[in-house]
Amino acid sequence: MPEKQPLTGLFRDNPATPEGKYLVKRRDGTVVEWPHFVLGARDPHAAVALRAYANSLENDPNAHPDFIARVRWWADRWDQYRAAHGEGDPCMGPHRVDGPATIAEMKKGWSA
Repeated sequence: MPEKQPLTGLFRDNPATPEGKYLVKRRDGTVVEWPHFVLGARDPHAAVALRAYANSLENDPNAHPDFIARVRWWADRWDQYRAAHGEGDPCMGPHRVDGPATIAEMKKGWSA
């Protein structure tokens, strides 16, 4: 397992990991083709981002109030999860060994 090092940019900005950190797939198994950014509950900043997203949705006349409420609900669950399981290290670099099959699939589309 590689030694953890602080990140100086996004995984996709690093020439050694241009395919990014995460592989995002649709339910049909296809790789998402547009740029995206993955957040997770262990990241202490992620729930803040979800709440900002919900706040932005308040200004969208097409955003259903229940959708906005569910985004806020998830932000609260993420806070609870982090309190129960601990915080992650969102500013740290790679610390797992890459799976070659996953990396090959990541190179087919936009990964995060």
